[in-house]
Amino acid sequence: MKLARTLAILPFLAASDLTGKSGHFVTVSAAGAVDLPANAAQAPFGLALTEAPAGEPVSVALSRGGLAGTVRVKLAGPVPAIGALLALQAGGRVIADPGTGDRVLVAQAVETGVTDELIEAVLIAPLTLS
Repeated sequence: MKLARTLAILPFLAASDLTGKSGHFVTVSAAGAVDLPANAAQAPFGLALTEAPAGEPVSVALSRGGLAGTVRVKLAGPVPAIGALLALQAGGRVIADPGTGDRVLVAQAVETGVTDELIEAVLIAPLTLS
C-alpha cells in the first residue's frame, strides 16, 4: 500500500554532493534524484531541508504545496524587507525579487537577511515571470 503523508516532505537521493546545501532549492530528474538548478529559469521541485553527499537521501519540502509552516532558505543577496518575494538564482539560493526581467518566484520572506544567511520564509508555488 502506498503512503499518504500529512506534510509534503519526502526523501530523494542526491544526484550530486549536496553537503552544505540545506536551504537550497532543488530540481528532480526523471530518475527521481535531486540536484541544484543549473540556472535561475528552472522552476524548482522543492527545497532541501537536509544535506547529503551524492547518492544519499535528502529531505525535500515540495514547492507546490502540502507544507504547513515555514522553512529556512539560503540567500544569494540581501533581503531588506519582511514580506519580500524571493526569486531563484542558479545553484538554488534566492534573492529579493528584482521586480523586472525573467525570474522564478519561489518563497516569501518572514524575516530580513544578508547574503549567505539562512532566513525564515514561506514556500509558494513557483511563479515564472518575464
